[in-house]
Amino acid sequence: MLYICNQIYSIMDMKRIIIGLMFLLLSAQFGMAQVKLSDYKYVIVEKQFHFQNEADEYDLNRLVKFLFEKQGFDAILEGEPLPDDVKANYCLAMTSELKATGALKTKAMVILRDCDNNVVFTSEEGITKIKEFDRAYEMAIRKTFESFAEIDYYYVPSERVIAKGKDSDDSDAQKEEIVKLKAEIETLKSESEAEEQKVDEEVEKAEATVETVSNPAKMTFFAKKEASSGNYQVFDKDNKQMMVLMSSGREGLFMVKDANAVVYKEDGKWYLSENVDGQQVIKEIELQF
Repeated sequence: MLYICNQIYSIMDMKRIIIGLMFLLLSAQFGMAQVKLSDYKYVIVEKQFHFQNEADEYDLNRLVKFLFEKQGFDAILEGEPLPDDVKANYCLAMTSELKATGALKTKAMVILRDCDNNVVFTSEEGITKIKEFDRAYEMAIRKTFESFAEIDYYYVPSERVIAKGKDSDDSDAQKEEIVKLKAEIETLKSESEAEEQKVDEEVEKAEATVETVSNPAKMTFFAKKEASSGNYQVFDKDNKQMMVLMSSGREGLFMVKDANAVVYKEDGKWYLSENVDGQQVIKEIELQF
């Protein structure tokens, strides 16, 4: 409970810090501006990583695009049509590079570069001991994206980046960007003040849900295959149908029909991963086929 409370207050502190940084951005000169992720509006994801035999093998490239979007980035898969503002100014976009190795352990790391190939951000390594090739890379990628979860990214127009790819006669457009930025700052300040008044409510909500989230009970399920569809109907010990599992095409991984959840096998154990009130909850289950 103390951890969740600290997280809530940390979010409030982070927003105060962001507001302060945005004010500094307005007053900074082009050459003195600090390079940060919020300066960039887009991320371009490779269509084929160095360890793949073909583009988007095992859907890993689209997974990376999805994980960037989940963190608030506008992600573009390499080869997809570019938005008009990127066509006019390629420096609005960062390019991502996924470095990965696999032997006894599978490791993955994401590097973001600007239009001059300068490194803007390097993630921490995501490491897994899973042996299956596709599953191992998927889990390592998901773990390395945990580095982005603490950033609280959102785009803030940067005079330095905007000017980098535009001619001098675009100065009016730059001024409009600054006016928009000032308006966004005022909006953010108002939202921050409102959120401070709701801290107590968030703490109470956390108290009500912490036991469910942190201490999920292990349940036993029985899976019966449907002859017509190939799906599995899953029942509890009272023969009540709890869910329907659909094949993902990967061994040991099922999607739950009509739910934001998956069932997967790892290290000989079955797990149910589902979204509960905006939080990802993973429960170990007993699944008998």
